[in-house]
Amino acid sequence: MNKKEELISALEIAEINFLMSFREVKPELVTKQIQKDTNHLAWIIGHCISHFDLFLSMYTDERFLTEEEREYYAYGASKEKIIEYPFSFIDLIDAHLKITQKFFNVLEGQDVKKFDEIPHEESAERLADLLKRITLHIMGHTGQIVLLRRMFDNPFWEFVGGVSKEQRIKLRNEWIKWWEENKSSYQ
Repeated sequence: MNKKEELISALEIAEINFLMSFREVKPELVTKQIQKDTNHLAWIIGHCISHFDLFLSMYTDERFLTEEEREYYAYGASKEKIIEYPFSFIDLIDAHLKITQKFFNVLEGQDVKKFDEIPHEESAERLADLLKRITLHIMGHTGQIVLLRRMFDNPFWEFVGGVSKEQRIKLRNEWIKWWEENKSSYQ
């Protein structure tokens, strides 16, 4: 694998583990806080999706999440502000699936040399460094989701799968099937 393939593969592994971390979560747990000064699952998930949205916008100049959503999911958002979840979780997840599909397509379309360049005038990092950062960021928050899942409803919940491309494709297809069958429960 070349640098491009390695970076995309690592991000794909992080993204499938992110999705798997909240597969089959009970709808009533999506906005439950362990205590008042902690983020709930919907905030953590939206926060991660907002990063994918930002990185995609460097190439498309379009945002899927509204300004209000981006402010809600921003780092340092007031815990009092996030207690009430004012958005549709269904719309959030559906946006994520569109964002990541477009983002991975954009990345695949880049020449390997572009990974050593700064992708946008508002960025101070090379594309390779941005991808390393988002990969680690998503995995860190995936760990938070797993810990919350263990506290809420399943002490044996775990993650880190999808290392091979075939396994990622299989897990994603299973996840999409689950989401399509169950998303109406998250209203």
